[in-house]
Amino acid sequence: MSDKDKLFVIGKKLRQAMKDLSISVKELAEKTGMRPQTIYSILNGHHRPSSVKLKALCQELHVSIDSLLDLETNAFPIFPDPYQESLSYAVFEDNWFGAYGGERISVSRGFSTANQSLKMRESMLRNVLNYSDAQVKTALAAFEKRNEVIAKKEKHRVEIVVQSEITDLIQQKDFFAAIPQKYIFEMIENIIDMLINQPHKLDVFIIPRQYFLVNYEIINREVILFDLGSVFLRQSHQSLLEHFLKEVEEFKSKHAIYQNRYDVVEFLKEQMEKARTK
Repeated sequence: MSDKDKLFVIGKKLRQAMKDLSISVKELAEKTGMRPQTIYSILNGHHRPSSVKLKALCQELHVSIDSLLDLETNAFPIFPDPYQESLSYAVFEDNWFGAYGGERISVSRGFSTANQSLKMRESMLRNVLNYSDAQVKTALAAFEKRNEVIAKKEKHRVEIVVQSEITDLIQQKDFFAAIPQKYIFEMIENIIDMLINQPHKLDVFIIPRQYFLVNYEIINREVILFDLGSVFLRQSHQSLLEHFLKEVEEFKSKHAIYQNRYDVVEFLKEQMEKARTK
């Protein structure tokens, strides 16, 4: 597809989004701070919008940049170095969440890195990933940037994690032994506190490893966000989106060993006690 054709497709998708929301060019111009003439030019495929303009349009029209640009599954973008991964998440989450925030579903072997303190993250980078001082500095700055976006925009989080992975983490098995116990316990205690005192912010479901392994090809980690009833995914294929949501519901309703928040809390406390007395 030529650049001209790509611009035409972007304009067509933006027009459809405007139609779906019943928003006029004048209203969109007021919301984004752009001139109406500029928006008309983008809609007609005559103007290549800057990343700032594209972000503003996507936020107001509840459209993900991924779907607008037809990025393929797991297209993971502009910061390719591993130690900049958190910055990639920060940029995309800022777009995915939209102006008013939303909900994340995280399916991973262990708890999301968003639960880690700065000290724990630094320990992971140095002692497990063996990053250099320069890489650690860059990675921590990116990590803080991502957490700023999360603190500002994340309204609720659902985490589906693997039982054996959480046990290994708390009891410091394998590479987790390189992380000081106090940082691990601080993270678990914060998760427990949120489950008890901020139930509107966090849900945790613990599943057996075999179900995670069976479904890993589809689920990937932290790929879905909800914003005002709209669903944003790293790729735009509706069938995969529907499959993902089905898998998540099965994890929660059929496969979770611990799904009641108080059962999850008791499991975490039990693992911490075992780690203290071993």
